[in-house]
Amino acid sequence: MSGREEAEGIDEEIVKELIELRSYLEKRIQGLEEEAEKLKALFKIVDEVIVTRSFRMAESIPISQSKPSIPVDKKEGIPLKTASGVLLAEMYTNDSEIRIIPAEDLGLTVDTPPFQTFLISRILDPMQARDSEAAQRGEISTDKILSYEVLRDGDIINEIKIKNYGDERRLREIRTASRWTFEKMYEKIRSTS
Repeated sequence: MSGREEAEGIDEEIVKELIELRSYLEKRIQGLEEEAEKLKALFKIVDEVIVTRSFRMAESIPISQSKPSIPVDKKEGIPLKTASGVLLAEMYTNDSEIRIIPAEDLGLTVDTPPFQTFLISRILDPMQARDSEAAQRGEISTDKILSYEVLRDGDIINEIKIKNYGDERRLREIRTASRWTFEKMYEKIRSTS
């Protein structure tokens, strides 16, 4: 065998090994992509469980007696529904504000659990406290601190306005927590009527 034939034999072996390596890498990449999708799905479930399992007693709730304001753009409304499809509320957002308007026919009140014990005390109050602490440390300006207001007619919730909600993660957390809270309130009202 000449030196040239020997070199070609070595080149063929290297190419063969590279093809096998490429095949291995393709399979590995595909496996990792599938695993990443599963991890994202698991993360979403864990995130939702954290939101729904974290409770503490309400201390206070700022309330104002007024009618809901009209959303800027009704087309942007996100419906919050029960698992069976009952409309609980419409959620409207822009870059700095969230408006949640409960379905009128449900008659959800500020006294129906777990509105104060969960949505207010466990979700919104801690977000506001974290922002206040961040502002004290100079990480955000005071005009970026989350604030919220519950507009009501008597005890009936007309609208929840949340200003300076922050990023997409917070938006998702507020949406998930609101939907879960309203669904539990709806179940409570149905069971007592």
